[in-house]
Amino acid sequence: MRIAPQYLPVVSLIVSFIKKLKISSLTLLLCFSVGVRAEVTISPSDVFSQVVQVDKEVELIMNAQGVQGNHLEKHYPVKLLPRHVWQKSYFIFVKINSFRRKKGLPVNNINSMEPVLEMDPNAPYEQTQRLLTELNIIKKRLGIEAEVTKLEKFVGKKPVDVFNRFQKISLNLDILNREDINPALVFAEVIRIYEDINTILRLRKLQDTTFPPEKLADVTPGDSLKAAFELMQEVQKLQVNIGLSTTDFSPFLNKGDEAALPADVFNMVGMVLAELQPVKARMNLKYSITPAAKFYTEKSPADVHQLLRWLKRKINLIHRL
Repeated sequence: MRIAPQYLPVVSLIVSFIKKLKISSLTLLLCFSVGVRAEVTISPSDVFSQVVQVDKEVELIMNAQGVQGNHLEKHYPVKLLPRHVWQKSYFIFVKINSFRRKKGLPVNNINSMEPVLEMDPNAPYEQTQRLLTELNIIKKRLGIEAEVTKLEKFVGKKPVDVFNRFQKISLNLDILNREDINPALVFAEVIRIYEDINTILRLRKLQDTTFPPEKLADVTPGDSLKAAFELMQEVQKLQVNIGLSTTDFSPFLNKGDEAALPADVFNMVGMVLAELQPVKARMNLKYSITPAAKFYTEKSPADVHQLLRWLKRKINLIHRL
């Protein structure tokens, strides 16, 4: 069929449009194919590689500040889960904020996350990327231009290996901050447990008839560690009652001849927070994010000890239900 000359420009335009449409459809199909591609699998070894980079960055900042780190990696003989690693990474941010405050830098609100029943290594991996970004910001603000060595690859690592390396970083940050973890910081995190337990009480429509126990004098970190461990036992009873598995935290309490340190109390408080998250998720409180910690001053070990014992009373109300 012949096309009249006057219609040739129109026909040419239509053909060009059809060709572009085919290309656009192909592009759309390719984009869709990429969009449904299987998610990348992240292993504990991948997370460990990134935590080693965090460790290097912290040591680099320490060197630039004329501070010598002397902490070796401590090995806890315990089987931990990604949620415990995530919580430990959260506490690294707490100590970085302490460093920011000492240097006169703005202090950031630390990101938390919605509770989940089972956490995979992806969440701790994301935390490592936030930590690396934060440490690079601090280096920029302090005029530190040195760079760490390239990423190392590891295999066969477990969540406890990541936790242990985070513990080393945590203790080195205490050296960088020129102070051990103080009671005010521990108290602030115990208040977050207080908020989570109150959320569960409200969900169950339970009237809180408890009252704080007497504040004791001459409280030691060992006393507070024992109180935190007793609170953990009550949380684990609750986990069993609602069909959740529990973790053996006894290595955190049994220190042999070593005296308990404030850092040990901080650790166990973090583990209680971590164990409450799957409880909240199972109770359909998956949108209930634990509030950010407030800033407290002039808190004593006795304040921490008293609050931990009060929380044990509160959680007993849930057991009675």
